[in-house]
Amino acid sequence: MVKKKNYINKNIIVLIFCFFLIIVLSFSKNLSEVQYFKIHLSNFFSLIYSPKSLLNNLSYMESKNDSLFAEIKKISEENLNLKQRIRTINTHRDYDKKLNKLIPNYTFLPAKVTNHSLSKSTHIFNVNIGTYDGVINKSRAVIDYDGNLVGKTWIASNESTQVHKISDRNFHVYVKTKNNVFGQFSYKSGRLGIIESVSKRNESKLNIGDLFYTTQDSNIYPENIPVAKIVDIKNRKNEHELHVKVEILANLNSLSNVFIVQK
Repeated sequence: MVKKKNYINKNIIVLIFCFFLIIVLSFSKNLSEVQYFKIHLSNFFSLIYSPKSLLNNLSYMESKNDSLFAEIKKISEENLNLKQRIRTINTHRDYDKKLNKLIPNYTFLPAKVTNHSLSKSTHIFNVNIGTYDGVINKSRAVIDYDGNLVGKTWIASNESTQVHKISDRNFHVYVKTKNNVFGQFSYKSGRLGIIESVSKRNESKLNIGDLFYTTQDSNIYPENIPVAKIVDIKNRKNEHELHVKVEILANLNSLSNVFIVQK
């Protein structure tokens, strides 16, 4: 019984001593040993939590890096588009004067080709302007930047317009040369077509390289729009007319910008 009592007394003494030591350490902020211990303890916990902090920082940096790359890509695309627009403006700086000289008393609505028909049998493409931009909802001539005939407007919606290309077998237009040899252009294949209804008596007036232009006998096409050039002339004995093969002047496969011709 005495031993047990002594054991309890010792435990109480140790507990009191520890409690006293804690109080002393808590109030002894100026002791160098205590400060040293606190520093090492702080470093220990910093070391434990540093991997988590590092991972958070790396994740944040990766996110910022992705955002920066996206911003750089966007700026690069905008810069490229701006350069293309500047190049187009510089290349065709005086297009309105040039076209007005070729086709006077008309307005020219610039349009960007947005897409071509996926079907090879459908010779249609879309441009990025419509009735909101002043396009008349009637068939009107469409030309390229050099003033060559591309086709005619087909269907105009509020913000876009379909264009029927000259490279369609159902496409016909009356044409003439500068020395008034008349005929009708009809498409055949590739960039080739023929001029129908050309009398044999006009053979001497035609030469390889001569151009055919639109006539004034149309409600769609203004007069003097270049259409095609002669690449071959044949006077066949069994035919009453000349066989005049022509090449379309407009490069229909690489169109990016066109003009709609309107009054």
